[in-house]
Amino acid sequence: MKVLTYDEAQLHNTAVALGKFQGLHRGHILLVNKILNLAKCEGLSSVVFTININNSKMINTRVDREAILESLGVDYNVDCEFTPSFASMKPYDFIKEVLYYKLHAKYVVVGTDFCFGNKRSGTIETLIAYQEEFGYKVIPIEKLSVNNQIVSSSLIRDLISKGEMESVSDFMGRHYFIKGLVSRGRMLGRTIDFPTINQIPPDDKLLPPYGAYETRVFVDENLYKGITNIGDNPTISENNKVTVETHILDYVGDLYDREVRIEFIRYLREQKRFRDVNELREQLMIDKSNVMHQ
Repeated sequence: MKVLTYDEAQLHNTAVALGKFQGLHRGHILLVNKILNLAKCEGLSSVVFTININNSKMINTRVDREAILESLGVDYNVDCEFTPSFASMKPYDFIKEVLYYKLHAKYVVVGTDFCFGNKRSGTIETLIAYQEEFGYKVIPIEKLSVNNQIVSSSLIRDLISKGEMESVSDFMGRHYFIKGLVSRGRMLGRTIDFPTINQIPPDDKLLPPYGAYETRVFVDENLYKGITNIGDNPTISENNKVTVETHILDYVGDLYDREVRIEFIRYLREQKRFRDVNELREQLMIDKSNVMHQ
């Protein structure tokens, strides 16, 4: 997959999915799968046109999103910043400049509530009104419901903030994950038989509440169970720096400076301040038993 900025985009004969794609949840994947199918059947290039409105922490960082789209087989991801000039673009100008001149779209796939242009004045009806003039066909995708709830990024964001990771997985169609390089920590875990890998989460990544979680750990192509703590380590740290620390069950080895993916399965308990490291070790033994017997 090739990632293009708005200015770099100059494509031809495309099937385009339009949206913000915050979280790339199951509803978004319906749009992506549609353009992939159209591209395959009609010899087109598949394009995800992502409008970046970064006014809050992200469910998936841009790097996360690009990795997911690439794994799905998308040809191009056009990464469009929501600049003042872009925000003020009239709907007709968006269609002309973006869909026609930049993308030469043959198909435009959007959710039924998609809005665009100055003050969100463009709607799916606007897109349909100009499809003959600019030679594309609009394909609307209805909102997806799971467990009698409409799947949305705002819903998933709320679930993450509450630590309801099992529900997050249901609505996203994948587990929430943190992916990053392993850095050197204080190595205290080794002294109590609970060595951990340490990751510094990206500043723009939306994190679940501080506490311990059952996780799945991907090291290269190998999968392990893990116990992950998100927090500022009140028992042993004084700098209040937020870290992601994971004890990998049944793994022996050095992972420093390697990229590891941590997927969150369920919330185990809140972050605690322990009297000493012995009490901490006792709690970690309980956490390990809880995870091993699932």
